[in-house]
Amino acid sequence: MHCINCSSELANNQKFCSECGGKVIRKRITFKNIFEEILDKFFNIDNKLFQTFITLFKQPQTVIEGYIGGMRTKYFNPISYFGFSITLAGLYFYLVQKGLIDYNELINFSSGNQGEMTQELRQKINKFTLEYSNIMTILFIPIYVLFSKLLFSKCKDYNWAEHYVIVLYLFSQASIFSSIILLVSAFNTKLLLFITSISFFLQFFYFAYGFKKVFQLSFKKIFLRSLAFLMILFLFFLFIGLLGIAVGYYMKKNNLI
Repeated sequence: MHCINCSSELANNQKFCSECGGKVIRKRITFKNIFEEILDKFFNIDNKLFQTFITLFKQPQTVIEGYIGGMRTKYFNPISYFGFSITLAGLYFYLVQKGLIDYNELINFSSGNQGEMTQELRQKINKFTLEYSNIMTILFIPIYVLFSKLLFSKCKDYNWAEHYVIVLYLFSQASIFSSIILLVSAFNTKLLLFITSISFFLQFFYFAYGFKKVFQLSFKKIFLRSLAFLMILFLFFLFIGLLGIAVGYYMKKNNLI
């Protein structure tokens, strides 16, 4: 016999290929074994996804330092985990775009008695966010990596690629957790508004917790670096906001919009 994945020679009693690790399939495809494989992949307590999710909560440094140190089989790699987080977040935004979650009701509920122009502006901003959420997420990853390198480079000698690994794991974990909570609370406007309003802080505290574990920092050190992160983030968004206002004013003045 030969492995269907890498063509390596197999013994007749082998269940897995010794070269590529691929499972030896001898049975024909049926709906039953497809269903069993899906259950095994996603709901087996020993699968990589479940183990990665749980361990990143309990001991994020185990997953992150393990991957950086060469562990490749026990947990999801950061790119795959990031892809899964985007897919899960995309499911929430898909439900919003299809009208299964009334986002306008959420906006109106949170806006209160604000003026009509303010509500219209918020609706446009939220519509843009929904349409380009995944692209914005991908673009923001390098910014978080830059913050990570600036704030934690003296704690451990990690290179840029290793900081990418750290950020991808922590960001993906925070995103998956937020998406699960949002999906669970999606059909209760008050609960969804509450979760949405605190989601940033939940993600921020998880990032602080993750960096504290990975870089083995005291509470005082992670607190000071967290304040520095918030300051840098505020200045960054202030710059982006001012730049947007300037570009909008220029385009309006020259009748470009």
